[in-house]
Amino acid sequence: MMGLVDRVDIVIIGAGVVGLAIAELLARTRRGSEIVVLERHDGFGRETSSRNSEVIHAGLYYREDLLKTRLCIQGNPMLYELCSKEGIPHRKTGKIILATDEAEQEQLHGIFRQAQTNGAAGVCMISREEVQTLEPYVFGLCGLYSPESGIVDSHQLMKYFEQTAQSLGATVAYGTEVIALEKSVDGYVVEVSDADGEPLQLESGVLINSAGLWADRVAGMAGIDLDGEGYRIYPCKGEYFSVSSRHQGKLERLVYPTPSPIHLGAHAVLSLDDRLKIGPNAVYVDEISYDVDEARLESFFTKAKRFLPFLELDDLAPDMAGIRPKLYRQGEPFRDFIIREEGDRGLSGLINLVGIESPGLTSCMAIAQAVDKLL
Repeated sequence: MMGLVDRVDIVIIGAGVVGLAIAELLARTRRGSEIVVLERHDGFGRETSSRNSEVIHAGLYYREDLLKTRLCIQGNPMLYELCSKEGIPHRKTGKIILATDEAEQEQLHGIFRQAQTNGAAGVCMISREEVQTLEPYVFGLCGLYSPESGIVDSHQLMKYFEQTAQSLGATVAYGTEVIALEKSVDGYVVEVSDADGEPLQLESGVLINSAGLWADRVAGMAGIDLDGEGYRIYPCKGEYFSVSSRHQGKLERLVYPTPSPIHLGAHAVLSLDDRLKIGPNAVYVDEISYDVDEARLESFFTKAKRFLPFLELDDLAPDMAGIRPKLYRQGEPFRDFIIREEGDRGLSGLINLVGIESPGLTSCMAIAQAVDKLL
């Protein structure tokens, strides 16, 4: 590597919602520290953070001992409080998960028991009649109602974190891609390629890897055996189809099907302006592409029609897609978030955040607190 250009205290790789939440918190708790966020794109949240359902989750599905559950339960009220205080657009819509047959009813009762164990606030089972009262246009034999679920403008949330971090002295460097890492005596030398393709170096005492879809690659640069340690990411695409505006206003809450083994199911996604989408599905992919496959329209329609009987095939049109950084392939056991300080691997001061998919948006402030504690 070339001669060092600069020495800073903390480098954060990735300006998605989690990286920015970490930057904002550390800029407050570690005043006087020089903090730099490196982001290869020309702005924040260009990948997973801006290509999702923007749902604030309530911690219903996963086991109580998992980071995904604990950080979601912790992060949910923190996020609502921040959004209310700072005027970040959001809405506590509530959410209904529907069962449309007997097998799903049994599964839904299992989710309800798990949600109660997790301490998810206010969750209750509702009858077919109660489903109809709350949401007259949907079908379900019964439902699980979560009053603390909602939606948030993820762009405005990230903008708040970015601007607050910068106002507290942090630097966010866009168009800056990490191309190599090297352990130094008292930290890490990070080699980056800037927007002009020029190589530059930073030395930092602390390195926080919040690189989203590329977090495994960064961990690999630091010398971690991705397959041996279970850090490899398997990109899983989620596509969305928009619903005709003639149905705008028919739903007041988020409406979900009973989930599948690998994701929560293509659901009715509400936006803050009441537009309706169906999605996402879950398709493992070998390359990052945000095209929506129109050939899947009929499959989306068939699944959604079970619980949204008002839909017609020509109501759906391709909308958007996102990619989840999953830590397991189809058919493999479920994996939790990795949030880990790597000192026991001879990499003191390196914190890896790998496999941060849903509910990462809901959990972003709680994740930032967890990283602060690890430091």
